[in-house]
Amino acid sequence: MLANLLAPLRAKVNLAVMSVVCYAAAGIAGATALAFGVAALFAWLDDHYGKIAACLIVAAVFVVVAVIPIIVLALARKAEERRAVLAAAKARHTQWISPATLTFGLQAVRMLGRNRGIAAAAVGSLLAGWVISQMTGGEEGEEEAAEPAE
Repeated sequence: MLANLLAPLRAKVNLAVMSVVCYAAAGIAGATALAFGVAALFAWLDDHYGKIAACLIVAAVFVVVAVIPIIVLALARKAEERRAVLAAAKARHTQWISPATLTFGLQAVRMLGRNRGIAAAAVGSLLAGWVISQMTGGEEGEEEAAEPAE
């Protein structure tokens, strides 16, 4: 009975081990093929341009190959920072319509009941606070842009 329960797990483990072995063999074969390809390129460049030029050309190719992922990573970081800034701005603008805020507001109105003057003052102060936060939100970005870069 226990063997029947462990059979799917055993099959998954065997498949995982087989995958690791196959991927390792493919990786080793690919690396070897790349090494022989670079050696063939070097031999061909050596015949046409000489040893020093061949070394410099192969080195330049590897520098370009090394720089490409760095550029891709920098672009991905900028895109992620931009996305985070936009998400934060969206969260700031939608915090007033969140269910928690609306529930709190409804409970406050129920507590105040017939005293509408206090409720009007509370709503007015919330509205004034929101307007002030919107006015100061744009100046923060301008101050950061006005500061000199170090």
